[in-house]
Amino acid sequence: MGSYKSKNHKVDINTLPVVDPEPDYVIKTRQPMPSNWQLNILRGKREDELRGLSYAYARRKCHKAVNDLLQCEKDYGSFWAAFDCQAENHDMKECLAHEFDVEMDKLRRNMKMNTEWWWKDLYDENGEVGDQAKWKDEYWLLPILRGYKDILYSMITSNN
Repeated sequence: MGSYKSKNHKVDINTLPVVDPEPDYVIKTRQPMPSNWQLNILRGKREDELRGLSYAYARRKCHKAVNDLLQCEKDYGSFWAAFDCQAENHDMKECLAHEFDVEMDKLRRNMKMNTEWWWKDLYDENGEVGDQAKWKDEYWLLPILRGYKDILYSMITSNN
């Protein structure tokens, strides 16, 4: 796929039609669950393709937040923008992250584009199906690991 720069495409985001963000969209899908290695490779390649498309759509939807950040950087200069434009930077990152997840959800549920049996085992037009819907991912470990990281950091810094 590649980016616009790698393909030498000259695209001006301001000349494209305006696409509005969808802040109230409910995301119904997650990344594919682990399976055997062949299916992991196939589904991983498909996720990468969808990820490339989703980034492009998210950038088009968040053009206002990006333009606000660029205008703030012009107003304050590139050095002071790191200090004075943090709110605009936060808004842009939140918009891009949410719109990326929205577009990934839409593309995962697009059964006209994803016609393979190994994809239809996980998703349909309404969201996740089968074992994917029942699967509990490993994100429940993150708070525990963060707690251990904080404990280790406090142990290391208290010895000095």
